[in-house]
Order: sequence, then structure tokens, then C-alpha cells
Amino acid sequence: MVSYILPPKWTSTAIIALPGDEQVQVLDELITNLTVLDIKVDVSANYLLSTFKQNFDSQDLREQYLVNTNYFKRLMKNNPEDGLDKRALIERIVNENISSVNPLKDKTEGENEYRYYKLSYSASTPTDARDLLQGSINYVNTIVNADVFRKIQRAVDLAKGIGTDKYSMELLKARNNQKVKIERLRYASSIADAAGVKKPVYSNGSAISDDPDFPITMGSDALNRKLEIEKSVIDLASINTELLNRKLYLDKLNRLEIPNVNIVPFKYLQQPTEPTKRDVPKRALIVILFALVGLMGSVGFVLVEHFVRERKREEEGLKLSQTKE
Repeated sequence: MVSYILPPKWTSTAIIALPGDEQVQVLDELITNLTVLDIKVDVSANYLLSTFKQNFDSQDLREQYLVNTNYFKRLMKNNPEDGLDKRALIERIVNENISSVNPLKDKTEGENEYRYYKLSYSASTPTDARDLLQGSINYVNTIVNADVFRKIQRAVDLAKGIGTDKYSMELLKARNNQKVKIERLRYASSIADAAGVKKPVYSNGSAISDDPDFPITMGSDALNRKLEIEKSVIDLASINTELLNRKLYLDKLNRLEIPNVNIVPFKYLQQPTEPTKRDVPKRALIVILFALVGLMGSVGFVLVEHFVRERKREEEGLKLSQTKE
């Protein structure tokens, strides 16, 4: 009887678990390409499911999705500008009609936790309930994908920043080394000219002691030629292996583009379907309704009894007055 008094309510449910290989295959390929470039991104199956659950439970995201649905617009059709009614309706649906059950723990021999969640959405018709749940899941999926994209992009930007700084530091070191080498060659050439050494000095088997900073035994002609070559080098990476490797790494980072991939952060154990049975009213609500009915009945009984008593009293008073006459 109570179920006919209460407004109809239908609930669509879905069960989700950790994403499998099929769901994260695209992500694995992307992370592999990033790992080759020494970019580490911690996006595991547990992270994806936890992020989805966190966003599904967000009151703000629930509201953002709800107010843009046709279902909500139909409910507000009669009073579209009533702010109080709109706020009350949003809070009732967000707090009472949407839920996610905490993961149940099935312990195996390895004490591994099998995580899954039961998601539900209630509405006034079976189709609306199913569509609202599926739409809510899809909406949260877009939020999770955007979160993963930002996480990956942040890791790439961080790697680019570090790579750029390291390359700039190595380039500065190479330029400083080049400046020092040029100055030493100038000094060595000047010393060789002063010593009258134009050509390389050969020892004929005997040891010749030379200053490593100013190798004048090369002769001023060779030193001047070496100085010209050193001064002509503009691209230091062309003669520096470490600098060349850093430049190659940085060029690959700068050419790297993160593709827009659709990641499914869970695996369906049960997809959203149209419910076939209307929700049974909760026991507490039934008790409250019966209590209200009982209270109203008691009040009515007291009023009727009081009315009958007053009526009898009036009749007795009327008879008494007639007898005295």
C-alpha cells in the first residue's frame, strides 16, 4: 500500500572493477614511448580506478553533470527560475539518488584485494535511471582522461625543462672551455714566436719536456692554425659528444606530442541497464508514514469523540431546559 503512496523510483546499477589489459593497452604504448625518453609517469590500474571513484563521488561533479541533463530540465520545467526549488532538487538528487558502494574485499591465498564498486542512479522512470547512470559514468570518464593527460603533459614539460637546463649548462661549460683553449693557444703561439720555434720540434728519440698548458713544441705555425680552427667552431655540439647527445635528447623531447587517447579507467562487470522492478520503500520511511497515519487517526478520533461528547451535552442541556418549562 505504501509503495502506491510514495512517488515511483527506479534504480539502475553498474559494477566496475580494475581495468584490464584491453582497457590500458593504449596507455601502456604511450608510457613505453615516454620511458624510452626517461620520462616516468605513474598511471597504474589502481590509480585509474581510484581516480574514477574519487571523481564519481565528487558532489560538485555530480551537480555539474545533473544540471545539464534533459531529466533535470524536465523536472524544473514548471519553475525554471525558482532558485530555492532548484537548489533543493539538486541536493536531493545528488545526496539521495546517486551512490557508490565501497569496495568489497575478497581475500585470496595471497591476501590480494579484489576491488570492485557498485554504482547506482535513481530516477522516476527506468529509462531515465539507466541514461543518467551511463551519462554520469561517461562524464566522469572524460574527467579522468583529462586528469591523466595533464599528469602526462606535466611529466613531459618537467623533462623538457630539466633537459633544457642541462643542455644550457653543458653548452656554457663547452663555451668556457673553448674560450680558455683559445687564450692558451694565443699565449703558446706568442711564446713559440719569441723562442723562434716555427715548426714542430722533433726529439730524435730523446725526451722533450713541454708545458701542457702552452705546448710550444708544436711550433707557432701549427699553433696559429689550431687557433684558427678553434675560433671557427660555432656549433660546439659538433665536436662534443656529450653535448651532441643532450641536444639530440632535447630535440626529441621538443618534437614529442601527447596524443588524445581514450582511456577506460575500469572494466565493467555489469553495465548500466534499465531496472525491471521499482524500488521498495525503505523500512524507516514506511514506519514514519504509518506513524503519521496513526497520529492523524488518533487526532481524528479524539476530535470526533470530543464532538460527540459536546453534542450530547448540548442535547442534555436542551432537554433539561424543556423539562423546567
